[in-house]
Amino acid sequence: MTRPLRLALATAITTLTGACMDMGNMDDGMMIPEVIEVDASEGPFQPTAAPDLDPAPNVVEVALEAKVSDIEIAPGRTLSMWTYNGQLPGPRIEARAGDTVRVRFKNSLPEATTIHWHGVRVPAAMDGVPAVQSPIAAGAEFTYEFVVPDAGTFWYHPHVRSDEQVERGLYGAFVVRGDAEPATTTDRTVVLDDLLIDSSWQLGEFDPMQAMVGRQGNVILTNGWAHPIVEVARGGLHRFRFINAANARYFRLALPGHRLIQIGTDGGLLPASREVDELLLVPGERADVLVVATGEANEAMEWTSLRYDRGHGTGDLPDAVVFQMKHGSDAPITTPAIPDALVPIAALPEATVQREIKLEESMAMGGDHGAGHGSSMSSDMAPVFSINGQVYPDATPLAASFEIVEEWSIVNTTEMDHPFHLHGFRFQVVSVDGVDPGVVAWRDSINIPAEKTVKFRVRLEDNAGTWMFHCHILEHAERGMMGELEVAAP
Repeated sequence: MTRPLRLALATAITTLTGACMDMGNMDDGMMIPEVIEVDASEGPFQPTAAPDLDPAPNVVEVALEAKVSDIEIAPGRTLSMWTYNGQLPGPRIEARAGDTVRVRFKNSLPEATTIHWHGVRVPAAMDGVPAVQSPIAAGAEFTYEFVVPDAGTFWYHPHVRSDEQVERGLYGAFVVRGDAEPATTTDRTVVLDDLLIDSSWQLGEFDPMQAMVGRQGNVILTNGWAHPIVEVARGGLHRFRFINAANARYFRLALPGHRLIQIGTDGGLLPASREVDELLLVPGERADVLVVATGEANEAMEWTSLRYDRGHGTGDLPDAVVFQMKHGSDAPITTPAIPDALVPIAALPEATVQREIKLEESMAMGGDHGAGHGSSMSSDMAPVFSINGQVYPDATPLAASFEIVEEWSIVNTTEMDHPFHLHGFRFQVVSVDGVDPGVVAWRDSINIPAEKTVKFRVRLEDNAGTWMFHCHILEHAERGMMGELEVAAP
């Protein structure tokens, strides 16, 4: 670690001391609070689905309004948040692969915004990033329209000042179903987030030094609620579609006494189910998991995020409860068959183009430090994040050809993990620090461990245009760890 970076870490605690309640252990001056314990409580667990306003069978039309709303996140704890349709998370959009989705969007916020359809392979003009769309001004409206080509678990959020706008509550689930969905007892969407709150239970101050490891909160939310309870039928096969919508928190999920059956990743279902003891979900990432509810009537167990060291002292924080799963009192039901084979996925062929993408960090003294596309951060000393030595938006786009398979080597030169997200396309991981992942899967978000290299292959098909790629720790993206890929039309 460089001397300026060590100095910044040492001064960070002074910057925010007293700003947020119960900051807990703040290792090396990092602004990483321990999670506040909140008693489990019942309430609506599943995000509300958006009504379909178009009666046509293959068209889904929804209305979204971004606006300021008071949101209760725990009994008696209400915050002023930015929301879609007054909900946290925003309403769940549901469609089937091949449907046309039309979103009539109104911006009633005090500033400009957009909507990015994270993981959905939309035309470039619908991707909601400043490179292809002018931000939608306060009071203005815009209609997004596209066909959803792939089944899977996706989500939506802004791509303007995303570090603040997502933290304030602008995110929602987007579920696209296909013809190969496994039969399960329940199918629930679980949007994970955290908030950094102060002693009055309002959002804590936004400070540039939070960009060091990203803004990590002291209250964990599951579908907009702190420590909710979900009741499950004993013996049932329960599907959880996990979405990590947090700015920076890594969720290392585990359920004591249970093996998790993973059936899907970012790009949809896997070729076959796989049993795992735990699941690491980085910012922006999704995963579909099955759980057989085994246990006694009325027994409660806690889904937990185990400690995880992503660098700079983050591994010193204790485990944290995410939500409670409670067995019902009825007799166990017959467990549906656990699927084995799901959706075949052919491995991409050898690449004809190789690229190296280096993720870097440094410290800036004075100026605006390459504060990203719309970031409000500024400081006399603040971190700067770059790709191949360039700080976005002052970065030269990569030029690419249509219908080409490329292999990208994402080289993390830093001392902390970075979640990497590619817009417009889905990829297949070839190796993680030289090790074969052992499974063929479609991805659009992947963790790049500290000082390691991840290689993936991507076929640049269907969508010509300008596409973003970036770290999905939102403070890092807004401070420059972002680039553009220009795919020429055929």
